[in-house]
Amino acid sequence: MARDPTDRPGRPTAFLPADEKRRVEAAIRGAERRTSAEIRVVVSRKVKGDPLDAARRLFARLKMHETRERNGVLILLAVAERRFAIYGDEGIHQHLGQDGWERVRDGMADRFRRGEFADGLVYAVEAVGRVLAEAFPWQEGDENELPDAVVEE
Repeated sequence: MARDPTDRPGRPTAFLPADEKRRVEAAIRGAERRTSAEIRVVVSRKVKGDPLDAARRLFARLKMHETRERNGVLILLAVAERRFAIYGDEGIHQHLGQDGWERVRDGMADRFRRGEFADGLVYAVEAVGRVLAEAFPWQEGDENELPDAVVEE
């Protein structure tokens, strides 16, 4: 498994308590056991500009576009702006579709409005993970190409 220099294992985020961070990371590991895809979650205090544009930049900076099957998904939560974005690599949209992205977005937003941020992130990871498992099932010899830790910015 690759080590990402932006990850700080064992250090709780200023936003997510350590136990909630572990729940999100467990959801990522669980989803990735069923798919060859890679899922990353970034909790950022602040992003420049539109969250989707920020997610695209982070996707590149975290080298998610370098995965073997180009099937990564990044979930970004920008805390100060109270906004979030979900960004998928080539080929993901055709499997999830606009309705699928909107269902994930709406499910996250419902939980975030109630202050259930870890629940919203877990929901998104699991929902995206189910689609990825169908479109890109785990195969013998599949390796975890990216860290599962929540990235703190």
